[in-house]
Amino acid sequence: MNLKIWHKLALILIAITTLTVVMSIGLSQRSFKNGFANYLYQQQQRRLENLGNNLLIAYEENGDWEFIRDNNRLWFFYLRARHESFNASEKSKRERSQTFSSADYEERKKDFLQSSTRRKSAYKKRSPKRSLLDAQKKLIVGRLSNETDMQYYPIKSQGQIIAYIQSKKFTGVTDRLDKMFAAQQSRAFFINTLLSLILSVLVALLVSVYFRRRINALTQIAQQLTSGQYQQRVIIKHKDELGQLGEDFNTLARTLEKNQQSQRQWIADISHELRTPVAILKGELEALDDDIRPLDKTALMSLMQESDRLNKLIDDLYQLSISDMGALKYVKQKFIFNDLIAEIIDSFANRFEKQNLILQLENSISQQFLFNGDKQRLYQLLSNLLENSLRYTDTGGAVVIHCQENDRQVIISIEDSAPGIAPDKLPHIFERLFRLENSRSRDNGGAGLGLAIARQIVIAHHGDISAQSSERGGIIIKCVLPK
Repeated sequence: MNLKIWHKLALILIAITTLTVVMSIGLSQRSFKNGFANYLYQQQQRRLENLGNNLLIAYEENGDWEFIRDNNRLWFFYLRARHESFNASEKSKRERSQTFSSADYEERKKDFLQSSTRRKSAYKKRSPKRSLLDAQKKLIVGRLSNETDMQYYPIKSQGQIIAYIQSKKFTGVTDRLDKMFAAQQSRAFFINTLLSLILSVLVALLVSVYFRRRINALTQIAQQLTSGQYQQRVIIKHKDELGQLGEDFNTLARTLEKNQQSQRQWIADISHELRTPVAILKGELEALDDDIRPLDKTALMSLMQESDRLNKLIDDLYQLSISDMGALKYVKQKFIFNDLIAEIIDSFANRFEKQNLILQLENSISQQFLFNGDKQRLYQLLSNLLENSLRYTDTGGAVVIHCQENDRQVIISIEDSAPGIAPDKLPHIFERLFRLENSRSRDNGGAGLGLAIARQIVIAHHGDISAQSSERGGIIIKCVLPK
């Protein structure tokens, strides 16, 4: 049987609640039995104490035990009167004697003895549970027992034992009424347990239904996301773990929706970028075919330029795709960092001069500094950055390469002069196919992939790349590479 999570949750709650209730009831039952038994034991001891106090008062008043010897009727009177003490422990002996000898007590005693005259034979046959023994444990009144489960409560006068009360030790609940009371409590415990279990089952079902609704809502959103409905959102009403999970679903939905839009935009941008060189090539070929243009070296150079542009675009797209898949290979090794800077400046010097742009170098990196990285990819990084500045910097401007190092990093900054970029667009210039021109004609520009590739190279070297406005009127692109 394939149980759903809310079924499992309900069973777990029921099991935990049942175990808790049963253990609680069991411990309570045990505590009640022990407490009730201890209560009965304390009651027995208190009765023996009261009986001993009353007998002590009578002994001190009469001077010996002859007044009660073999007098079962009087002994039964004291046993019946054991529930109340006719003296108080804080009172003096004289006060206790006066209390015991009060008129009301003597009247009660007289009435009891007169009313029990007709039952004299019955008292002889009955065996009281307690007996009075002298200091040598010889019988005074009652019935001497030789059983092993007997206890002897001492009666003391002036620190000397003058008698013992023989009584059975407390071994448990034996009285009929006590047993009835204990049984009644056990039934009450059982009923309470049953009611608690029923209530726990109802609560567990309600809780499981509550969580089932919330989980089903998340499941529906997940199914909708699977089917491509990325605009769906989870309504967050709680701040618990399921609420956080719902928020994560919303974040995932927003990410998928954004990626879907980016994918569509990416396809549209690539189509646009490929359309331009293909259209030019087609137009040139048609012109040659219609004899509008002669097939000379100039026409071939024009075709070659468009072919190179198309090939460069395809190559950039390929590099970005394999970089996303993690398949772009990096061969890292140690090399002299300033050699890389010298090579890149030599390769761009003539082009900057033709463009009437000044290319400067501000280098504070030591001549023998060895950097561990992929020299070919870092050359591509700097080439893309300088290509970007060469393409967009106005004629007569300047481009400065800043190189510096510290204990942990190498920092390379490419700063150019006007024109600049609006601050709100700077964070987007490393996005693929990002263009500043609304027309997307790119008369001066490329496909918008150079900076995206540069970012991938920096990330592969565990570095960081950013852009900000320059005081020269252009922008500064800073690359921070860990040593």
